[in-house]
Amino acid sequence: MSASVIDRFRELVVDESDPFYFDHPLDHVPGMLLFSGLLDLAVRADELRRPRRRAPGRVVAGLDFTRFCELDRATTLSCRPMPGPNRAWTVEARQAGETVCEGSIAFADDAPAVPGGSRGTVSVPPRQAPAELVHRHRPENILVGEPVRRGRGVVEAAVLQPPAGPEPPSPHRGPVEIVEAGRQFATMLEHQEHGKPMDATLLWVALRLDIPFRIDRDVPLLLRWPIARVPGRRSRCAATLAHAATGDELGSLTYEAYAVDPEQYARTRAR
Repeated sequence: MSASVIDRFRELVVDESDPFYFDHPLDHVPGMLLFSGLLDLAVRADELRRPRRRAPGRVVAGLDFTRFCELDRATTLSCRPMPGPNRAWTVEARQAGETVCEGSIAFADDAPAVPGGSRGTVSVPPRQAPAELVHRHRPENILVGEPVRRGRGVVEAAVLQPPAGPEPPSPHRGPVEIVEAGRQFATMLEHQEHGKPMDATLLWVALRLDIPFRIDRDVPLLLRWPIARVPGRRSRCAATLAHAATGDELGSLTYEAYAVDPEQYARTRAR
């Protein structure tokens, strides 16, 4: 097998006019764009490594965001296979000789069947979460509903469908859409449950996930968080992805971040 198949490299495309990744002006490359670029590279490498293998059933990933990824520098993405008979890849994003994001992405051949349709009662209201709580400006980019408390121990929010656009939507939800919904859920909890002020910036430092690689768009989804506060400066949100009608657990999403005020953010960026 050629080296171009085993080790994959490419430059990250950063389009600041993109309405999804650059929902509002940013002074750095967003972590979601890094995740999307590395995932796409791993998917393409996996297809080349075993071209007859069917699409993955699940994706399991762990990424650490180690530095700000700057807008005015080229960012190189790399993907290398892990040893053994698996579908696991080591991934990295580098900029000016420094690592800005690194970790692993693995694919599983099979996944439990996800029941379709909306059997049962979907108890989470579909109304959008307030834009300021999820740090989005465009209403079409808000992917979670308002949070609802279930007793004293759980907060839930619906995963919303993006509004209809000029192009027909994909019949499936992919990992990027689900991970962004989870990020918005975690951000909302920082303000509503942990009392972070609205002008706080969340510096995401880690992402862990184990979710279906794709889910039919007619499956109603929700995110569920058992209320917990991790001691220390770093925030951690470990959420469950579930079928909103049946309650079946479909996967997990964990986000870790530091919340900083405008002055702290300015000092961090000046380093």
